[in-house]
Amino acid sequence: MARKKANDQTVSANGAAAQGGMPQQANASTSESPAPSQAATQTKATPAANNAATEALKVEPVLRITAKPRKGFRRCGVHHPAEAVDHPEGRFSAAEIEVLKAEPNLVVEDL
Repeated sequence: MARKKANDQTVSANGAAAQGGMPQQANASTSESPAPSQAATQTKATPAANNAATEALKVEPVLRITAKPRKGFRRCGVHHPAEAVDHPEGRFSAAEIEVLKAEPNLVVEDL
């Protein structure tokens, strides 16, 4: 329950004061998040866990694209150089892959 204090301040049940009936944000020091030093120690992982996480994030390439022109070629919003570049799954939509494969200035290989 709220009670009235002098100069029209309202004090809520948790002790936070508000003027004119508008609640104020709680003080940051009273939040329930851990202190920065505690958060840093909670997020440290073992080397084995880091290796497992890194391997889980590795994405196998599914397309290798090489441009035929010496200076490269731009298609589907991407500059494709004359050197082969491997692209991960999800980099291009199915429609974009069709466009890339139909482009005579590009060599597109499925991996």
